[in-house]
Amino acid sequence: MELLRSLDRLDRELFLALAGQGGPGADALWSAVSSIYVALAFWLLLWALRRPAFELKSWIWLLITLVAAFAAADWLANLVKSAVERPRPCFDLEGQFRSVAACRGAFGFFSGHAATTWALLTVYLASRPPRALAAVAVLWALAVPYSRIYLGVHYPGDVLVGSLAGLGVARLLLRLRPLPSPR
Repeated sequence: MELLRSLDRLDRELFLALAGQGGPGADALWSAVSSIYVALAFWLLLWALRRPAFELKSWIWLLITLVAAFAAADWLANLVKSAVERPRPCFDLEGQFRSVAACRGAFGFFSGHAATTWALLTVYLASRPPRALAAVAVLWALAVPYSRIYLGVHYPGDVLVGSLAGLGVARLLLRLRPLPSPR
């Protein structure tokens, strides 16, 4: 039990060191990174760039796997949030940091943004993209969880567990139905 208290204390201290520690430019950047519309455009662009490497039937299967990984990771995050009921830091530590985003949803463990991003990344990397595209996807997948901390809506532990859960969900889906190989 003492270990859990220590981890919680560390999580809160790290959160307070990272949340809202910028100005208007950083606020706009991390808000954009956290936007579902920007994320959708980002992943659709990366996925469209993979189209020439696959026959249409295979590419559609890849797209279906991507959507399934996203949906499963999001569902799992919502299920765990309801079961664990850990308050978001924007409610739990209100007034102790500069909150950048509106606080939506009472519970934050674990981050759905992190889970879905890492699920998408895992499926995308399984399609064996060129190194440059893989690097861009990895950078994005690191930026999204950080954005959730910066905006003040998740603790670092929320995004770490969310990222690992998304990775695990996608790996399970890929194990059940491996992706087709590029041409």
